[in-house]
Amino acid sequence: MVSKLLDKLPLRTVLIVPFVLQIVGAVGLVGYLSFRNGQKAVNNLASQLMSEVSLRVEQNLQVYLTTPHQINQTKLDAVNIGLLKMENLSAWEKYLWRQVQLYPYINFTSVGNNKGDYRAGEQLSNGSRMINVIETSTGLNFNSYSTNERGDRTTVTTIAKNYDNRQHPAYQKAVKVGKPTWSSVFVSLLEPTLIISAIQPVYSEKNQLQGVLFTALRLDHLGRFLNSLKVGKSGQTFIIDRQGTLLATSTTENPFRTKGNQRQLFKVEESSNPFTRSTAKYLTAQYQKLDLIKKSELLSFEINHKRQFLKVLPFQDGKGLDWLIVVVVPEADFTKEIDANTRTAVLLCFAALGVAVAIGILTSRWVTNPILRLNAAAKNIAKGEWDTTVESERSDELGELAKSFNSMAQQLQQSFETLENRVQERTAELAVAKDKAEVANQAKSTFLANMSHELRSPLNAILGFSQLMTRSQTLSPEHQENISIINSSGEHLLTLINNVLDLSKIESGRTTLNPKKFDLYRLLNDLEDMFEFKAHDKQLQLVFDRNTDVPQYVEADEIKLRQILINLLNNSLKFTQDGGVAVRVSKQSLGRNQQVEKGKFAHQELSLNTETSAFNDLKISQFSHSNNQIITAPNDDSASTSSFFLYFEVEDTGPGIATNELDALFEPFVQTKTGKDSQEGTGLGLPISRKFVELMGGEMSVCSAVGKGTNFKFDIQVTAVDAADIETPQPTRNVIALEPHQPTYRILIVDDKGLNRQLLIKLLNPLGFELKEATNGQEAIEIWDSWEPHLIWMDMRMPVMDGYEATQYIKSTIKGQATAIIALTASVWEEERAVILSAGCNAFMRKPFREADIFDALHKHIGVRYIYEDPGQTNLLPIKEGDRAMTATDLVKLPDSLVADLKLAILNADMDLIDTLIEQIRLKDAVTAGAIANCIENFEYDKVLKLISQAISHE
Repeated sequence: MVSKLLDKLPLRTVLIVPFVLQIVGAVGLVGYLSFRNGQKAVNNLASQLMSEVSLRVEQNLQVYLTTPHQINQTKLDAVNIGLLKMENLSAWEKYLWRQVQLYPYINFTSVGNNKGDYRAGEQLSNGSRMINVIETSTGLNFNSYSTNERGDRTTVTTIAKNYDNRQHPAYQKAVKVGKPTWSSVFVSLLEPTLIISAIQPVYSEKNQLQGVLFTALRLDHLGRFLNSLKVGKSGQTFIIDRQGTLLATSTTENPFRTKGNQRQLFKVEESSNPFTRSTAKYLTAQYQKLDLIKKSELLSFEINHKRQFLKVLPFQDGKGLDWLIVVVVPEADFTKEIDANTRTAVLLCFAALGVAVAIGILTSRWVTNPILRLNAAAKNIAKGEWDTTVESERSDELGELAKSFNSMAQQLQQSFETLENRVQERTAELAVAKDKAEVANQAKSTFLANMSHELRSPLNAILGFSQLMTRSQTLSPEHQENISIINSSGEHLLTLINNVLDLSKIESGRTTLNPKKFDLYRLLNDLEDMFEFKAHDKQLQLVFDRNTDVPQYVEADEIKLRQILINLLNNSLKFTQDGGVAVRVSKQSLGRNQQVEKGKFAHQELSLNTETSAFNDLKISQFSHSNNQIITAPNDDSASTSSFFLYFEVEDTGPGIATNELDALFEPFVQTKTGKDSQEGTGLGLPISRKFVELMGGEMSVCSAVGKGTNFKFDIQVTAVDAADIETPQPTRNVIALEPHQPTYRILIVDDKGLNRQLLIKLLNPLGFELKEATNGQEAIEIWDSWEPHLIWMDMRMPVMDGYEATQYIKSTIKGQATAIIALTASVWEEERAVILSAGCNAFMRKPFREADIFDALHKHIGVRYIYEDPGQTNLLPIKEGDRAMTATDLVKLPDSLVADLKLAILNADMDLIDTLIEQIRLKDAVTAGAIANCIENFEYDKVLKLISQAISHE
């Protein structure tokens, strides 16, 4: 209605009326706003002033209070590097004497050891410096010496009998706290100042107390700094502790009282300054206890009906100090000039009112006529009449506007002509940017390949040697546990590296599916066994619920499915403290878009037990699911009967995830608040899991309620298979010897890293392989040509000549065709496998490898056969009945005297007699003799003695 009315009014009226109304309204509000703005200005100015002053005080305190601890640290560094000894304090005297003169606000710096000896360099306010000494040899007497300009002792000025520095409260506090801290504030006996000491205990390499370092700080310098600050005309600044004790003030008042011959600290409420005393009383009445002030507070109060501004700022240095910085300023310091300015502004506003109204009327008439002409010209230009011009003789803004209209048509015409050229240029720039992005992506791939090699190579040695040590039967249980920790930590680090590389492969599109026929029930049972102990340790319930229609044998990427479930279960168990975790698996024969009805899943009941809730009656409803669809082959009866979706849910009763964190939950390296608080994880598990689910034809979603729990849901597309198609997993067996009657195999190990070569040597040498090693491809070719090994373990990245070139050279010869070459590489890219095999390698093995993989490769490529630790298992190829591992039964078959002599020889470490007895046993049982010899060669005496004891008891 108002818009239609305004449309009918002339432009002149529209300009004049609002202009006059605005001026009248502005002038009418000036009085009120001037008063309010004055009040706000006072508040803001006071707040800014007090914030600036308190900040300067805080910054000065930080510097001022850091120095004593830095001085103590320099002394501690001198002790740690051996320049000064805690046992001999005589060498400290000149060091402390020179150190104290560098800092005018340091009263003394000293050291005391655990024997009672003490040395200090002290500086008085008159500039004189002293050396203070306590020695056990003099009966722990305190002697204070004057010094000359070189720091040498001159005369004794003070003597105190039986002064044991170890009984001093500061010394005992340092010992009790066990780290750098502060002593209590005290009044100096010699100087009119308060003092606080930075104290730090000194421990030996065996964590035994050697003594304590002291650096005393004068607080009167802090008072001088406060006095130098300008806080309005009559404002004050003072510092108190949490008990209300005055420590420093900007006034001339001393922060201590003298009663008789005693100097004592006092409460700020007892201050002789009325302003300080009134401020302190207000703080006490406001907070009851000063400990309740946890953050910066801006307050106001009245003294004699006059308003005062008050700023309180807590100060902690992280080493035990907990003070309050107080800044107080009277409002009267600000309002005098502001009130005068406000009155002047009001008068000027009323005067401007009359002038503005008159000028507004004249100006509107002067403006409207040119605007009407410009409006007509603008309409012509909008119609495309580029030759339209506006005539104007004015040189003001309206004249400039007319000139702009005249040039507009020409500029627009030129713009249309150049638009196409700019589009082409932008296209070219995008092409260049694309090329740069591809180069950057290639650089990232190169970096990850290098990172993989540099990280996996040492991990190969860590995991490999830890596996070797676990096979030793001579290690104590404690060492066995330590080796287990090393191995599990290495596996954890390998998992983190694989997560980063998996994410990189996902982002670059290099991740592919590797479908495998497997037993789904076995996979779920394995996961339940894997996490059962962790759940039991945290007193949580772990429930695996599988619908009866879920098939046992399916075809999918088992490794990726296992990793998805492990990631989700790890997260759930890590963050859940009460209740439990449930894993549910069901079958979906239709697409996911056909399973959703009214935005909800058919699975509405979320309690883990149908009769009684397993998780403290937890119920979470209205969990939504993604509506994205999976496209399946239509009208395919065979596909509909064998291909289907498996629907998984992993639900916990943990702390839940906030709604504002759900959107970023699947972003790489992003963690929820709970994850950050735990200081665990990398933020890669969920992004990788979701990508794997999408790669397997499904989708992952999450629904959570804070304080109740979280439910991760995903589905994957699988195919049902027959039980006959499943490969039965072979049990892991430890190799203890080579099967008899085999040739002596020559193995060449090529790697530029000594640890990697040593690992393979320690793994293969005890079994009787003939081994040689080379550090690069050139050496490998020379050894191969002269030695003709049966098999070469070839690292692919080496200096001088890499494994690719060496392999190509060897395989290019007729003699080289008979040599098996197995590549060892830390690369994780699948493309690398094709490159390595095309170079001529017979097989491809990634670092870090397992010892079982090494033995399997030797069997596969050169036919090596083994004897295993478990006598009930056979080697990779069928062996004869007599070729088996040694047991107590084998020793029972031997003559008693022969077994007794063997036991005595082992106990006496008589190697000549042991060799003789083994040869006698070989005449009766060659396999048993070989097994005994192998144990003796590998220092497994305990194993042989244990079997002998079992054989004797068996008899």
